[in-house]
Amino acid sequence: MASGLVGKFLNLIGFEEVLEEDAPQEEPALEPSLAYGGPRKGKVVGLPSSSGTGKVVVVQPEGFEAAKTVADHLKSRRTVIVNLEGVDEGTAQRIVDFASGAAFALNGTVERVGGEIFLFAPSNVDVVAPRKEEEDAALPWLK
Repeated sequence: MASGLVGKFLNLIGFEEVLEEDAPQEEPALEPSLAYGGPRKGKVVGLPSSSGTGKVVVVQPEGFEAAKTVADHLKSRRTVIVNLEGVDEGTAQRIVDFASGAAFALNGTVERVGGEIFLFAPSNVDVVAPRKEEEDAALPWLK
C-alpha cells in the first residue's frame, strides 16, 4: 500500500501500488539430455565403405567353437563361406543355427551354396542368388 502523503494522493486518484502475491514460478523445461542426469554422449560407430577391400573368409570348422569365429567375422563386416564337410550332422546344425542367428541379428543374409556349404554375408553385401530372383519375380508385391 501507499505510504506517505504522495502515496495517499496517488492512491486517491487511482495510481496505487499493486503488490502481487508470490505466484508460483514455472521451472524451466530441461532438455531431454539433461533431464536424466546430465549430457550424454552417443556412441559413434564408423562403418567401412562398401567399395574397396571387401574380404571373403573361408572357414572349415572342426567343432562348434568355429561358430564364434564366423560370428566375429560377420561383426567385422566380412563375408564368410562355411564348409561343413567332415563335421558330424548335429554339430553342423548347431553351427548353422548359431551363425544364422548372428547374421539375422546383424541384418545379414544366409544362403546355402552347396550340400554342406553356406554363405553368411553381412548387411553391406548384397547376395544375388538365382532362387531369390525367381521368388521375387513370382511375388513382386513382396519387394
